[in-house]
Amino acid sequence: MLKMIIVILLLLGIYGIFIEPHFMRVRNIQISQKQALKIAHFTDLHFCWHTSIRRFRKFAKNIVKNQPDMILFTGDLFDKVKWAKNKDWTALITMLYELEAPMGKFAIVGNHDFEDDKSDFAQEILEKSGFSILKNNSERVEKISLSGMDDLREGQPDFDIEPETADFSLLLIHEPDTVLKLKNSDKFDLIVAGHSHGGQIRIGNFRLRNEGSKAYDNGRYTLNDKTILYVNSGIGLTFLPIRFGVPPEIVYYEI
Repeated sequence: MLKMIIVILLLLGIYGIFIEPHFMRVRNIQISQKQALKIAHFTDLHFCWHTSIRRFRKFAKNIVKNQPDMILFTGDLFDKVKWAKNKDWTALITMLYELEAPMGKFAIVGNHDFEDDKSDFAQEILEKSGFSILKNNSERVEKISLSGMDDLREGQPDFDIEPETADFSLLLIHEPDTVLKLKNSDKFDLIVAGHSHGGQIRIGNFRLRNEGSKAYDNGRYTLNDKTILYVNSGIGLTFLPIRFGVPPEIVYYEI
């Protein structure tokens, strides 16, 4: 019996380390058909010693294939900025730069994009890759109001942020529990987040609980009569190089 348990645990470990982290789940979420737009959303790449940029290549190809009108990234480009500073990220910049969307590419930073010296290394990589950084500001992109907040845990978020006047309002946050402190969440049609990795290890009701994603951690939530929150499970890994029950995903919103 003990041998069988050991074998099962070993097989589960092999699956969680070497198989599921390499999957790609594609989700299509219909929010509204009023604008007839498709928005791609990816998050939490966490590039580090156990997650190379090759992991993102199939996601990049999927974005190119789907030809979204806009592309969003909601933080945590690297797992540790100090480690990333010593590497050459030319190939990553090229891969991200080649992603195209007629309405633009926008990003916010996550808690792992900070370090003690408060450098903007991750932000600089994103900007070189053609992304516009949103940090406690809102702007109008055609008929869409697009807003982005600074990180809840490491930044200085503006909880009073409001959308521009537009037909549809969208807010980017990193930690989904940020919505609990938002003063004007009911003014946004769609709020998109990452951070949680869907729990990263999820077996039944058990999941890893991360500060900033204890109330909302995976999938779609209706916050009020107007506002939908979607928490993307992300692509990368942190703490443990394991995914179980929540494969990496990319999300397309139809609005």
